[in-house]
Amino acid sequence: MIYEREQVTLEIRSFIESLNHESESGAVVVVEGKKDGNALRDIGFNGEILVYNNFKGIINLVDYLSRKGKKVILLFDRDKKGKALTSKIIRKLDLLCPHDNLYYKKWFVKMTRGQITCVENLSKYCLPFVEN
Repeated sequence: MIYEREQVTLEIRSFIESLNHESESGAVVVVEGKKDGNALRDIGFNGEILVYNNFKGIINLVDYLSRKGKKVILLFDRDKKGKALTSKIIRKLDLLCPHDNLYYKKWFVKMTRGQITCVENLSKYCLPFVEN
């Protein structure tokens, strides 16, 4: 069990490093709530984060993202609400701006073996990462 947790922690570190690289290339990460954004910060993500709950609905978020013209990475929770929002937003983004086609969301599920359903729980699962 300890080995598995260490392995997941290493995979999360790789995940965050990849997100940071995407961000350096101009991508923006969109999460559902403030706690999700804080969790990503706690484990070392230092790029731009947009919080869905700060927008007044899907149309406002998608409009804002399309005007920015940046690649979009959606990291919504895997609960019923998060799945529904992801589906609706992706359908609109398909028409208006580039996105990661849920690559990072799928990676999130795979690396946590489906045990973590909410982004905000990432920071509780592993220790914060310190870059050397």
